[in-house]
Amino acid sequence: MKSIILLLAAFFCVTSLDAQTNNLPIRKDSLKSLLKNELRDSARVILLGDLSFAYSSNYPDSAMQIALEALSLAKRIGFVKGEAISLNRIGNSYNLLGNKSKAMGSFLSALKLFEKIHDVEGTARSLNNIGTVYSSLGEYQKAIEYYKKVLKLRGQPGSGLTGGVAHNNIARSYLALKKYALARTYSNQAYELAAKNNDRLRTGNALFITGSIYSETGQKNLALEYYRLSIRYSEMTENHVNLANTFLGMAQVFEKNRQIDSALYYARKTFKITRKAGFTKGTLESSKFLSTIYEEMGNPDSAFFYLKAATLAKDSLFNQQNINQFYNLDFEEKLRQTEIAAADIKDKEERSHNLQFAAIAIGLLTFIILFFALSRSIIVKTKFIEFFGVLLLLAVFEFINLFIHPYLDKATNHSPVLMLLVLIVIGALLVPLHHKLEKWITKIMVEKNKKIRLEAAKKTIATLEPG
Repeated sequence: MKSIILLLAAFFCVTSLDAQTNNLPIRKDSLKSLLKNELRDSARVILLGDLSFAYSSNYPDSAMQIALEALSLAKRIGFVKGEAISLNRIGNSYNLLGNKSKAMGSFLSALKLFEKIHDVEGTARSLNNIGTVYSSLGEYQKAIEYYKKVLKLRGQPGSGLTGGVAHNNIARSYLALKKYALARTYSNQAYELAAKNNDRLRTGNALFITGSIYSETGQKNLALEYYRLSIRYSEMTENHVNLANTFLGMAQVFEKNRQIDSALYYARKTFKITRKAGFTKGTLESSKFLSTIYEEMGNPDSAFFYLKAATLAKDSLFNQQNINQFYNLDFEEKLRQTEIAAADIKDKEERSHNLQFAAIAIGLLTFIILFFALSRSIIVKTKFIEFFGVLLLLAVFEFINLFIHPYLDKATNHSPVLMLLVLIVIGALLVPLHHKLEKWITKIMVEKNKKIRLEAAKKTIATLEPG
């Protein structure tokens, strides 16, 4: 059972609803070509997300860098869906790098955004990803809860879900819990849905799980039959993880049947694939398996060779964990810088809008004051001009404050006391200027009012005098 759980653990780290293709691996070169020619920012965010996923299984560090770029762009243009997609990609990388808490945080943030914009497909992807974190931690029952939430969303308008993904994950979880009947039910459903959608990748996964169920329940011939069927689909889709796990599963069945030559043959195939692809855990398991068999056969040289390979893989895994911890810290800082940059861009946009509003207010108030002050037919009271003068003073002060704030903030090193003193000085300069301007406008207005009253009086006298 332990060997099956180890095989499933490898799957849980890479299983995701975020796959972009049913039958072929994502082609990085084609995505890069599309990115090069795409000018729309929102489309670039989506393509960056796809490219991040393409790198995620084998190069989680590169996947993270691309996802951070996508997140920064999405935040800058206010593309909420793109931000949520980027967070899912970041979570995938954290999960593969072993930082489960950060992975969970990213997936939960993505889930909230998808729910906010009522994106059913994105919600399902996030729920599935959260389930994979619980699965990788051995919390299979909790994982099943999230996978079943995905199933409830299937068929809703806009879901666009690929059949078999959540079913496969539920089947794996039940297999790990030794609930074989339930595992078999969901693996059958996964196979049917994947076949219906011509999804070869998920079909291969479902066949592998079914083979593992039969292997655990002692039905060895059926296990081998399903493993062989799974190999065909894994080779078509270049699914190296599934292929390596299937070969090792077959090796374990043959070893139980004491068909040692066949067991060695498939275990060596697993070793070759995992070593070439850099799947360190797979290399560790296959080399330990081979070393044990060769030792039992009385072949010390081969046993020592694979034992050494196992030791190197274990050391490499330990070193990789240290490297992953470094990347986690590095990515956290980059994510923080991305958030700071996005917030800075948003602040600049808000400041620009506020400056425009303040300028409009200044222009409008100035027009009102001058119109009433210089109008040749309207008599205006002094208090009216004083009221609008105060409003204009406040608008000018706010405009100056908004304009100089970034420079003032930098010059005073974010000191509230110094900033307040500078603003007080500016206010002290504006107040006497405002009084002078108000006095000048009031003088003009008084003279204008006198002229209007004088002309009105003349007209009245003229109408009263006898013709």
